[in-house]
Amino acid sequence: MVNLATNDSISAHILTGELRLSASQDVNTHAQSLNGWNQQYDQLACGCFAGELAQLSLGGLQIFREQTSLAVRQVCKIPLGSIWCGVTVKHDGSRIEGQELGANGIMICAEPGEFELLTPDGHDILGLVVPTSILRAYALSSSVALMPERVGSASWLECEANTHQRLRATLLFALQSFSPDSCAHNQAPSARSQRVLAQTALDALLAVFDAQSGNRAPRRSCAGLERHRKVVRRVCEYTLGHLDDLPTVPELCAKVFVSRRTLQYAFEDCVGCSPVAYLRSLRLNAAKRKIQTGQGVQDAAWACGFLSLSQFSSDYRLQFGERPSDTLAKAKASK
Repeated sequence: MVNLATNDSISAHILTGELRLSASQDVNTHAQSLNGWNQQYDQLACGCFAGELAQLSLGGLQIFREQTSLAVRQVCKIPLGSIWCGVTVKHDGSRIEGQELGANGIMICAEPGEFELLTPDGHDILGLVVPTSILRAYALSSSVALMPERVGSASWLECEANTHQRLRATLLFALQSFSPDSCAHNQAPSARSQRVLAQTALDALLAVFDAQSGNRAPRRSCAGLERHRKVVRRVCEYTLGHLDDLPTVPELCAKVFVSRRTLQYAFEDCVGCSPVAYLRSLRLNAAKRKIQTGQGVQDAAWACGFLSLSQFSSDYRLQFGERPSDTLAKAKASK
């Protein structure tokens, strides 16, 4: 194991640890809780949302655990100049960029640093964010050659079971070492212990990227999946850009030059539900964000393509577990 203290470019970043805990009953508030990230979450499942986040800073490294009660669409942008790895605590069929994560899969993202993640009910994920400069310096000191095709755009890697388990256990142990219960019975980890924790996390990460550890996930019908991803993306962008004149499904098909059957297959393949249900969820989330800024319920409903206020209120309450007027009251009370 390489001593971080011998590498000034790394040890200078590993100084003090800080664990931050947060919990939220609102998906939008929860999305803004992760330090350094730019995120937008859309709640896809119906009910009252609950999210918890534990995030640990070890100088330049960020380790976190995120738990969400309901299915969510996450559009995430990681901190600039960093690489992110995500590993679920248990396999749950999450999808990154339309690709379903394998049982021993580890999600990655570097440049350009933005990705879409679809997570199911009861999602529980561990994350590690490392500045690329630190990772490259540590890889050089450890005589590990980073594979460019593995340190790139959003995807996932199929790893050996022990490599997958090692990263998951390392991140859990680091968070537990700074938990309130651990620190109540023992002193917080010393500076030396923190350097060891950071080094152990980097070692586990390098094992993921090592040439012998795993392969980029085989893309099932690569061209077909990418074609479906483009269809879904264009349909979502067009719909959200024309909420004042909401297109019908046949009109959407004409705009993106696909048949209705292809449109259905694309959504089932990439997001796991019908285009009508998925787009309704996105529009409801857009309306909620408008109401949370203080916009009136009727104006928000109409702005997001809901012409029947009674139907909007019914759909909204089913989706979020509260009435639109309740959301507005909370927004006004928080100002």
